[in-house]
Amino acid sequence: DGLFLVGAGVRKKAIINVYAVAMYSSPTAIGSLGSMKKGKDAQSTLRDSSRTFNSLTPKTSFVLEMTFKADGKTIAEAIADGVKPRHSGSAAAVTELESLIVEGVKSKGGQATKGTIFRFDCDAEGVSISVDGNMQGKVASEGMGSALV
Repeated sequence: DGLFLVGAGVRKKAIINVYAVAMYSSPTAIGSLGSMKKGKDAQSTLRDSSRTFNSLTPKTSFVLEMTFKADGKTIAEAIADGVKPRHSGSAAAVTELESLIVEGVKSKGGQATKGTIFRFDCDAEGVSISVDGNMQGKVASEGMGSALV
């Protein structure tokens, strides 16, 4: 896809690792850091560069791998709660994002077990969602891709 690993981390709930996540973006987004040192300024610069979609940064992707079991509704609500404050478009788009996540997990029996992989491809037109390599669909809503980044 022409994307490079930007960073990775782990989401913890209490003392339990719930999922690991990796962010992939363009060389331009990574290059926006220049010689900045780690810190809030570098984090803000990278975030802004990765969510400003153009010909040099057409897409930013997140790959999330579950390390603990959770149901689709819980995962979808958690992701939607993070997107809602940053998405200025319709609430229906956020609901559609939740539905695609829930449906993807339902296709696995209703539980995202250890090793389940979610992929979110964000671009200017919206967000595409896949679960374990199976495309669930795309939320076509301007600003949704930037809100997820």
